[in-house]
Amino acid sequence: MNRQLLSFAIWVLAVLFLLAIFTLFQDPGPRPAPTPAPQEGAQSLVALLISWLPFFFLVGVWMLLAWWMRRGAAPAPTAAMLDDPAYWRGRADAARALSERLADLQSKRQMLEIVRGYEYLAQRAEERRRGPDTPA
Repeated sequence: MNRQLLSFAIWVLAVLFLLAIFTLFQDPGPRPAPTPAPQEGAQSLVALLISWLPFFFLVGVWMLLAWWMRRGAAPAPTAAMLDDPAYWRGRADAARALSERLADLQSKRQMLEIVRGYEYLAQRAEERRRGPDTPA
């Protein structure tokens, strides 16, 4: 399944789940107001925690979903990777292997153009490693 479609479906399910939870705990209607009893310190703390519980639940679900979505993402290249010619040659080899599997000629040409770009970046990384004054 497409990863973006899966992400969208998960967010839709999360929103529907939260709507169901809020509907379940919705106040059914007006009730006579009870006389407020004086609250002691522990009772007011418990009342405060209970009133903030839905907020903490929403934040927890949001953080869990954000972590879960980020879990499958590829790591960002570090400065050491960017200056490593082997990194760019590996990307070029992977793109070249992908281009060999493509049937559409235009897609294959575009992928080979990407391969040339990776090879150029590998060449530039080698030049950066050698230094500006070193001949090729």
